[in-house]
Parts: sequence; C-alpha cells; structure tokens
Amino acid sequence: MTPIINNCFFNNMKKIILILGVLLPVFGFSQTITRSHTVTYTVNTVLELDFDNTAQNLGFTFASATDFESGKTNATAGGFRVRSNKPWTVSVKANAANFTATAGGETNVTANKLSVRKSGTTTWIALGTTDQTLSTGSKGGFGTNTFQIDYFANPGYIAPATYTLPVVYTVTAP
Repeated sequence: MTPIINNCFFNNMKKIILILGVLLPVFGFSQTITRSHTVTYTVNTVLELDFDNTAQNLGFTFASATDFESGKTNATAGGFRVRSNKPWTVSVKANAANFTATAGGETNVTANKLSVRKSGTTTWIALGTTDQTLSTGSKGGFGTNTFQIDYFANPGYIAPATYTLPVVYTVTAP
C-alpha cells in the first residue's frame, strides 16, 4: 500500500504546485520585464540670413550742393533676419573696391564713400572689400533675431552719372 499512498501524495503535490503557479501571478507575485532603447539626435548647424519684410530704401539722389558737402543718410534702409541654433555674426563688405558708373561717371569713386551701421547704433562702418562685423546675436529664429540698417553716402563732388556698388552681407556662427 505504500506505493499507492506515495503516488497519490505526489499527484496531489503536482496539483498544488500547478495551482500555486497559476494563482501566484494573480496575487501580485508576477514578474516584470522592461526593455529600453536609446534615441539619438544628430544636430547640424542651422544658419540663415534673409531680408525682412520692410521696404528697402537703397537709393540716394544728390540734387544740391548741401547733399554733396554733408552727405545723405537713408535711415532704416533695409532689414535683416537671422535664424540659427548657435550665436551668430553678420559681416558686411563691398563686393568691389570702387563704384561702377554709367557713361560720363568717374571710375575712382571708392567703396568707402558708402557707410553702413546697425540702426540704433552710432558707429558707421566705411565699406571696403574686407568683412567687418555689423551685428551679432544669440541662437533663435527669425522672430527674435531681426535688425535694421542705415546707409550714409558722402561721395563728394563727383561727375553726374548713376553709380552702383554691390554690398555683401554674410552670416557666420563662429
């Protein structure tokens, strides 16, 4: 009889273990498994310079002796906006050493006869063919990085003609 008792005992134990295996997770003894992965950002430099929506006032008319002797100012001649994810610098330079003149004009009117400044400042930058810092700013979008410029022209008594000079603005993120 002993083998029958042992066999019943083991069968009952199997049932108890099976029931406990099913009930233990139900009563809060379950196992938790967690998985994770790493997300990576690859961020390149964002750097953009654009004209803003203000009307540009880039022409000068010299019609009197006072204009030639005192020069003329175009306040808020144009506006810029910068978009960058780094601090930035806008530089300015003339694209040529001299103005280009129409027929009858002089060929030696130097670029430094035109000056520029950031509106609201007092220091004029006489243009040359080397970059000069005009404005600096912090990272941000077009909504926060805007500025206006003023031009001052004082060519002196030069021959009647139309004179042009390309002006180059460059944004960098040093």
